[in-house]
Amino acid sequence: MSPEEKPNVDLSFLKKEMKKVEFGPDTLVIEQYSLGDSFYFIESGRVEVWKYLDETKQEILVIGDLNAGDYFGEISLIDSAPRTVNITTKEKSTLYTLTRVDFHRLIQTSPEMTLTLLKLLTARIRNAEQRENQVLIQKNKELRLQNETLEMMVKERTAKLTQSLKIIQEDLETAKTIQRNILPLGLRHIAHLDFASKFEPMAEVGGDIFDVIRLEKSKIRLFLADAIGHGVQAALITMAIKAEYDHIKHNVSNPSDVLYALNQIFIDRYGKKSNQFTAVIVDLNLEENKLVYSSAGHNEPYVLNQSEILSLSESGLMLGLEKDVEYTDNSVPFGLGDRLFMISDGYLEQENEVGNFLGESKLLSSFLTARSLGLSLVDTVNLLMEHFHNFRGKTPMMDDVTILGIGTSFDLGV
Repeated sequence: MSPEEKPNVDLSFLKKEMKKVEFGPDTLVIEQYSLGDSFYFIESGRVEVWKYLDETKQEILVIGDLNAGDYFGEISLIDSAPRTVNITTKEKSTLYTLTRVDFHRLIQTSPEMTLTLLKLLTARIRNAEQRENQVLIQKNKELRLQNETLEMMVKERTAKLTQSLKIIQEDLETAKTIQRNILPLGLRHIAHLDFASKFEPMAEVGGDIFDVIRLEKSKIRLFLADAIGHGVQAALITMAIKAEYDHIKHNVSNPSDVLYALNQIFIDRYGKKSNQFTAVIVDLNLEENKLVYSSAGHNEPYVLNQSEILSLSESGLMLGLEKDVEYTDNSVPFGLGDRLFMISDGYLEQENEVGNFLGESKLLSSFLTARSLGLSLVDTVNLLMEHFHNFRGKTPMMDDVTILGIGTSFDLGV
């Protein structure tokens, strides 16, 4: 309480009716929420008035200090309600205390003293309310300033994040454009064969990469690789895969030798830190009507002819795991009217809304549907992708999906 707030009444006349009590520093004299029956007058020392803002006792409000000549605890002389504040000594203090019993005795024996005390206590209550209101008003001002500062910081931070996200999005769009530009997505024919492809990454960029080239007049080589992981990291690995593959694809004769060379390069240059990938290479020998393939952990390609669907299931260890891994070449007939399909595992491993995988049986069913309808190669690839999205429904894509198809119409000669 400031000097101007104190009632102009000297309480020293009560000292002969009160009991002297000594308190050391940091002593709790009055505890909030407790029942009190004593009134205190400060002869010397200093106390702090503070309170919990609610019953959880997580936050406190410091109201101020009381010094010599001040008094507290007066309300308890009139009612029996719990204390509304805490009073703690800040230094060694000498207090005089008056109990409710003694107070009632004084009222009965000295009407004049009773009137003086009541005036004093009324003024005291009024001043206490004003002081607490002033403290709360000041606290509210401080909180408003803090909120304004916090809002400004949030706005600035949000603006910076928005700018960063914009830059990231622009970079991803650039990466997406670059990745799509290195894929032969627009290729429709190679030699006398039709070619079709679909590439749908689960994010802006993906971990699938493919290539198709004409090595010789009668030899076509197809390459499909799937880097471990998704998004930017996987896309960066595909850039390295494409660059290294381009250096050797014309100079290595057999698919197994290409896989062996790629594996050695990645172990030597990139190490084993998240640079693993599966791959499959297929060579189509058009003069010999033969297909030669080799796989490194990749799911199998499929050859469709007029009577059956062949699963090319032989597979070796994925690339980038161990050095000096030998891979095997396998061959099957491939002639006019046959079709080859190479598919990344994101297609078969897609889940639907009830958690079921698409799986090979549904893929084979789609192949049969396309053949029964007499669909072209391009339409067959489109049908496979349509069935994929119909199956997953609203379920997000689980992985990148790539479908490659090459061959001729089932109607021979077309």
